[in-house]
Amino acid sequence: MERILSEKAQREVHRALLVNRYATPLAIFLVGLGIFVSQPSSPLKEVCIGLMFFGVVFNLGTGAYLKHKGGHHLLIEVRRYVNLAVNVLLVYLLGGYFTPIWMILALTPLATAIYENRARTLGFALGVSAVLLVIHGLRGASSPLEWGNQLAVCTFIILVSLLVNEVSALAKKA
Repeated sequence: MERILSEKAQREVHRALLVNRYATPLAIFLVGLGIFVSQPSSPLKEVCIGLMFFGVVFNLGTGAYLKHKGGHHLLIEVRRYVNLAVNVLLVYLLGGYFTPIWMILALTPLATAIYENRARTLGFALGVSAVLLVIHGLRGASSPLEWGNQLAVCTFIILVSLLVNEVSALAKKA
């Protein structure tokens, strides 16, 4: 039984490091590009750079800890919520300047799709979609075109997350 638990923990760590390998560079690219092309004013630019730096250090640090100490489901869960909070702040702060920044919010339900079941994946995808709609509403968007664009983004996040979850479940069975 102990061997089964350690193999399960190793798979969980491997999935966490896999998410780190692809999600962290994408987040850095999106935030960096958003800051570079939109040139937000100070102190917004510095706050966004600070959030990005925190996210990188946090993810690399927790990834290294997981790799050396083994799987800790609680740490993986904390990572998910910390990353979600940082990403929500970045989307709120940069979204008015650089609209593609919404993609970093898709990372949480996509990561959840790799770790969790369909219901939990759907919950995170719906939650992130609701956050995007609230942020959009707070910005004062009113035209049907603007709301249609946001609904398309939300639908993408939900359906792609469910697709990744199903593919991940198939891979776990294999």
